[in-house]
Amino acid sequence: MEKKLRKFIDRKFFLYPKTEKIIEVREELYTIMLDRYRDCLESGLPREESYKNAIEMTQDYRNAVREVETGSSLSAFKKNLVSTASFSTFYFLTLTALYLLYSMVIRKSFEKTWLIPVGGSFVYLVFSSINTFQYARLFNFRILKRWGVALIFATLVPLFYVFPSLYLATVMGKSVWGVSWLIVVAILFFYLIADFIVNKKHISAIERDLHLLAAGLVLTSLVYLFLSLKYGVWGKAWILYVAYLAIVSLVFYLNEKMGRTG
Repeated sequence: MEKKLRKFIDRKFFLYPKTEKIIEVREELYTIMLDRYRDCLESGLPREESYKNAIEMTQDYRNAVREVETGSSLSAFKKNLVSTASFSTFYFLTLTALYLLYSMVIRKSFEKTWLIPVGGSFVYLVFSSINTFQYARLFNFRILKRWGVALIFATLVPLFYVFPSLYLATVMGKSVWGVSWLIVVAILFFYLIADFIVNKKHISAIERDLHLLAAGLVLTSLVYLFLSLKYGVWGKAWILYVAYLAIVSLVFYLNEKMGRTG
């Protein structure tokens, strides 16, 4: 029954931010409920009735919890907003200074130097996505966390695909757009792996299998496209998909056989 009380209090605080004040109130309330439950048992009440008396304690502490939750949420939001605004101001002022210094003093020309603010903005996108993800972690929303991870990997696309391709085309006079898009496929593969690692404890066995299947399919496609673009073996490289399906079938067969044996 004590575990049931713990689950009850955890559900009550499910939507609350994980700040120190909230955690402190949660544990204090759990301790009070547990003491009330034990006192009821010692007085001769049945376990179920003792449990009901214990959870009624949340009614007495509802206003206190709400006040702490509101203050803590606002505090966390304000702190995140102030730190983000301060860093953003410093970052873009520094980026602008470097852009002007390089263009006016070092290079003495603004030709092609627009790549500096563009690249800097792409880097800032990654910072913003990470910052957003960290703030979302204050709350117990698994879906938001998963979307946060997806957002981080999405911001890697302009940084590792768009900017290098722009740089090579603008500065080096070499167009790699026809090949460099493979980087997007590679980022997708790493996203699937990262999402699997982060959430494997919270997703079903079927979803874990689908994650691995999708990651393997993306990796196979990446190898297929790379070999075909580089060596022009489009008519032969498709055999990689057959090999991938054969490996997947073998893995499923072995897992099922080992499961039956176990």
